[in-house]
Amino acid sequence: MAKTPSALLLTCDAQLVEIDLPFGHDDKSSAERRAVLRAALRCDRFDVVSLTRQWDMWIDDDGLYNHPVNPAATALARRFGFTHQRYYGPVLLTGGPDAEGNTLPLLRQQLIGLLLTLQDL
Repeated sequence: MAKTPSALLLTCDAQLVEIDLPFGHDDKSSAERRAVLRAALRCDRFDVVSLTRQWDMWIDDDGLYNHPVNPAATALARRFGFTHQRYYGPVLLTGGPDAEGNTLPLLRQQLIGLLLTLQDL
């Protein structure tokens, strides 16, 4: 059985790229996670949009100035009620937060649901 990716990068041309994002709660894992987020999103500052309790969408905080619009990410956000803006640049999709607010990896069922939702956009 194939390993479930911990995160998915959704590019501006609607391509999906599996990303291995570190998810430990120690300082080293947190620093590694931030470095991977910056590299994947091609940015210095990032933010998170909590799409649902199961899915978070990580974005370039300055994406409007640095990247073209991401139609698939915008459509995905609108599906969950985020209709006030468009989203720019690649976005990283992860599982939602745990009870303490820590980001969780995508679980297999979350990944399947996310892929079906993206296919339906």
